[in-house]
Amino acid sequence: MQKFKFVIDIQYKSNVRDPRGETIARVLREEGNIPIESIRIGKSIHGEVQAESKEQAEKLVIKACEELLVNPVTEEFKVEIK
Repeated sequence: MQKFKFVIDIQYKSNVRDPRGETIARVLREEGNIPIESIRIGKSIHGEVQAESKEQAEKLVIKACEELLVNPVTEEFKVEIK
């Protein structure tokens, strides 16, 4: 078994409202006088997984996303295996 580092990038789907992103964008425009059009707030998860291959590591991380880490109704994700 090898250890593989991974990064999961989780974002709201484009059709889902992002109140935190909207608030930050508004504050930057109104108080910072910075012409930000929009901001989307997401989250990233960094970790390590043990697997036989990079492909297996990716499958395991995707399984974790689909079964536990991501709400498929409102969120989408990308996985990077290093």
